[in-house]
Amino acid sequence: MLVQTSPALAGHAFPRLKLRYKPSLVQLEGGSLHLPLLDPSMRAMPLTPSKWKERLEARACLDVSSSEMSGRKLLLLDVRNDYEWDVGHFEGAQRPNVDCFRSTSFGLSGEVSDPLNGVDKEKTDILMYCTGGIRCDVYSTILREKGFQNLYTLEGGVSNYLKAEGPAGWVGNLFVFDGRLSLPPATFRRTAACWPSSPSEEEERRWVGRCYACGSEVVELRHRNCANIDCNRLYMSCGWCAEELAGCCCSDCKAAPRLRPLLPGHQRYLKWHVYRDGLLTPAATDADC
Repeated sequence: MLVQTSPALAGHAFPRLKLRYKPSLVQLEGGSLHLPLLDPSMRAMPLTPSKWKERLEARACLDVSSSEMSGRKLLLLDVRNDYEWDVGHFEGAQRPNVDCFRSTSFGLSGEVSDPLNGVDKEKTDILMYCTGGIRCDVYSTILREKGFQNLYTLEGGVSNYLKAEGPAGWVGNLFVFDGRLSLPPATFRRTAACWPSSPSEEEERRWVGRCYACGSEVVELRHRNCANIDCNRLYMSCGWCAEELAGCCCSDCKAAPRLRPLLPGHQRYLKWHVYRDGLLTPAATDADC
């Protein structure tokens, strides 16, 4: 079993330990108990970070004419959510069109926007990746059942790759589902042997996000939750829109009846019921946010 440790940027990232039984680590429409998750032949072949890097480099150097002659293609598939892609992704990966893994439909929808729509299932190598390697591993069984033959996943996900290979082929930060939200690739140096990276290389890999409200460039790749309790959208915002919209993602949410206060800096909201029940006090905000 691959055990990964993840660095905290300031203080303890997980002040409380919770152990819960879950029938499934990921949620899909219709559940996942019917999927052949325990059958190795039905799952994608995992690639070590070094092998994954080799595939990326081969893809970047792939000659179009030779690809057409052989009939083989290589497709990079980001099996995450759209807001995760916005923070950072592998170069060449198409932005997912879902904001919840439960709604992922690659290879199922038949829509033009589906990157797997119309591909040759026998002559296309599909490289799938996600944060820790779980979602893409689970989803590979669905694609296998649909007839896709050449499926590969990134062992340990992006977090394991950044630790082993650095940001080669990666642009931006890595989105994580906790209070840290966004981790720069350099963060993973703390728990791995140093990999070389010059300032010029890091500058070339810098990814500029977009403000959800106005579309302007956002250099700080970090999300915030909409101040409207009934929305709670996770989005990126420029400083001007954050102030102008009072922490909301749009003008409609700004006019909503149940609003939380605009939080400065990297502070996070308390549990939503605190604001719903009117229990918030300045002291609670200072102590817990």
